[in-house]
Amino acid sequence: MPMRQLLPFLLLAVLVPALRCTTLAATRSVSVGELNYRDAEDTDVEFLELVNPGTTSVALTGAQFTSGIVYTFASATTLAPGERIVLARDPAKFTQRYGSAGIRLAPGAYTGRLSDSGETVTLSTGAGVELLSFTYSPSGRWPSRPNGLGSTLECVDPNGDLDDPDNWRASSEWQGSPGRPGAGPQRVVVINEILAHTDPPFEDAIELYNLTDKPVDLSGWYLSNKRSNPRKYRIPNGTVIPAKGYRVFYEWAGTRNPTGFNPSGTGDAPDFTFSSANGDEGVLMSADSSGNLKFWMDTVSFEASANGIPFGRHPNGTGRFTTLQQQTFGTELSMGFPVEYLGLFRTGNGAPNAGPLIGPMVFQRIQYHPPLGGDEFVELRNITSLTLPLFDPLYPTNTWRLRDGITFDLPTGLLLEPNARLIVAPIDPTVFRTRYSIPSTTLIVGPYTNALNNAGERLALYRPDPPQLPPHPDAGFVPYILVEEVDYSPTAPWPVEPDGTGPALRRRLPVGFAEDPASWEADVSAPATAPTIQMVPTPTGARIRFATAPGQLYRLERQPILGSAWTDAGLIPNTGSTAEVDIGTVPGFYRVRVP
Repeated sequence: MPMRQLLPFLLLAVLVPALRCTTLAATRSVSVGELNYRDAEDTDVEFLELVNPGTTSVALTGAQFTSGIVYTFASATTLAPGERIVLARDPAKFTQRYGSAGIRLAPGAYTGRLSDSGETVTLSTGAGVELLSFTYSPSGRWPSRPNGLGSTLECVDPNGDLDDPDNWRASSEWQGSPGRPGAGPQRVVVINEILAHTDPPFEDAIELYNLTDKPVDLSGWYLSNKRSNPRKYRIPNGTVIPAKGYRVFYEWAGTRNPTGFNPSGTGDAPDFTFSSANGDEGVLMSADSSGNLKFWMDTVSFEASANGIPFGRHPNGTGRFTTLQQQTFGTELSMGFPVEYLGLFRTGNGAPNAGPLIGPMVFQRIQYHPPLGGDEFVELRNITSLTLPLFDPLYPTNTWRLRDGITFDLPTGLLLEPNARLIVAPIDPTVFRTRYSIPSTTLIVGPYTNALNNAGERLALYRPDPPQLPPHPDAGFVPYILVEEVDYSPTAPWPVEPDGTGPALRRRLPVGFAEDPASWEADVSAPATAPTIQMVPTPTGARIRFATAPGQLYRLERQPILGSAWTDAGLIPNTGSTAEVDIGTVPGFYRVRVP
């Protein structure tokens, strides 16, 4: 039976929300606008902001918090529609930082603390009727910057679903915006490309891109590789990025050139260099003329990187950060150029990003929500014309691996032929092969741990880089390079048919970007049938010719004597609408198998 007809088991998952609210959104009279539960500089500057999201005034007199913090509105307090009121743990320190203009501060201070690890906060009337109850968290799908990195936690829509972590965001303002609505994401200048693993003629570099139609003055802004320490490299005064234009900043390592972000060559703060082995972050923050931080303009994160291979946005300027085919900082240099070209590399002023790096192995099919009685599976494909070792040839015990959605390290010594596929199964490979009549020529490995989430999740494939060698402080550590990732979903614009109705999620074309829903379709094609073969005489014997289906694999098999075992004679190249293979004068019976 072809693999597209697999009928995997039904897997059930119980999802526990991280946020609970007992007040119906349609009747909510008071909601939460913002909270600072873990301040980056002073733990006493906590605050909680309430907002009236309705159209009529609400009286809070006598209302009290019964969980999270301790505070009672002892004096007459009324919130007009749209009005906000801020409760502070230390009003004096709060006012010293934020001032009082435009902020309605509740009388007195609350006692207790907002928990750094998340908790339930409940506000009730004096008679014990619950007005508001919600639970925040610093982990999972919740924004991470409010967890001691300089942002506050903002509710996007106070009248919306407080059970949804997506209804919360990290404040764009440094240290938040108590007493007023937050400004929201700043889509002005973005980090567009980063090169982190470099040998001459390259060095670490950061490219910025101006999304707007006007020049932007970057004077006094900051670049960093750590959200926990955003004040590292201060962009020189007079630095302007043109409308829809680029600006690149280089290390200038060891040169003492103040235009570089690592002129000392040590990487010690305020200088910095990126970690290619462990992955790192890129941070861009605006600041005033005195160096006071204003807005988080952009932050990106990336995993371990291969030598000379950058990360960047796809599509250019607006898309997600991903691995790119090549550097595009403004020069045509590659890793093959001599070290003397480093100076030329530093002259690059930016350019549109190259396309995403795809391959050498990709996700071909994902059966994440099989119908009752069937099995999940993940199918990988070698899209190159070379046999692919799925391990480091110099350190063969370091093998490729799958992470996030499932956890599995591929076996040692595994080689995947050109254009061949590999099935990763959740059960014993022998049982899986027998259950679905998969030919012996198709590699199957497993079982993997975890289960693919029916609601969608990230699935990632990694390959090992060479271990870090002495005298590197991480000597022996093996970086793992992301080969491909996909965040699949059962909802549009992703194909919806794979969500429990039978078909798997299938890659349309091997070269399609895995994170683009348009690169995927439901595997609903009819079962593959063997093609009609023509035997064509040639001067040297005979040739087999047949029509092919786009993207389909075909293998030639031979039976020396009628009734004997069929043997595999290799993969037949599928380069168009027809395929041909010479068999010479070797006698026997031949057939074409569709794996």
